[in-house]
Amino acid sequence: MRAWMRESVIGGAGAVAGAILALVGAGVVGSRSAAPLPRAFAVTSQADGAFAVCTAPLDAAAEGFFMLDFETGDLSGGVLSPGTSQFAAAYKYNVLKDLGFKPGQAKNPKFLLVSGVADLRRGNTPFASSVLYVTDSSTGTTAAYGIPWNSQQPQLVAPLVLLDVARPRGGGAKAK
Repeated sequence: MRAWMRESVIGGAGAVAGAILALVGAGVVGSRSAAPLPRAFAVTSQADGAFAVCTAPLDAAAEGFFMLDFETGDLSGGVLSPGTSQFAAAYKYNVLKDLGFKPGQAKNPKFLLVSGVADLRRGNTPFASSVLYVTDSSTGTTAAYGIPWNSQQPQLVAPLVLLDVARPRGGGAKAK
């Protein structure tokens, strides 16, 4: 086969392959309908020696920011108002008792804080579509908290709601 003919065949095959890939990518070939891509939420957590922070989607349009103070055990959070660009909802809850710490005896505790997805139905309390998990790094004891949320009343000031505690190493209260 002559060089020019071989280059034409290879170039033509490459063009056809590129066109097929473009059509598949556009959803024309290989699917019956081009469905919209699912919406993704970017949830993040970070910690240092004194604080842990995380974000959590509350519904399709709102996200909460939460911070755990290792020294006090206070888990607090807020939600930015789309209208005022200021924190509208506020949350506060002390996690030390739930994690088994005796009052005044938590010395240099270390925690992890992450959020997770949940569809909770509990009584008359409307909850966000996320929960918060706080883990004591020394024992693995983890407490799960529901986030009261009503998008119709975003000016809410409420405590977080303890849902459950998991103690992988057993035991009750501890002194530190």
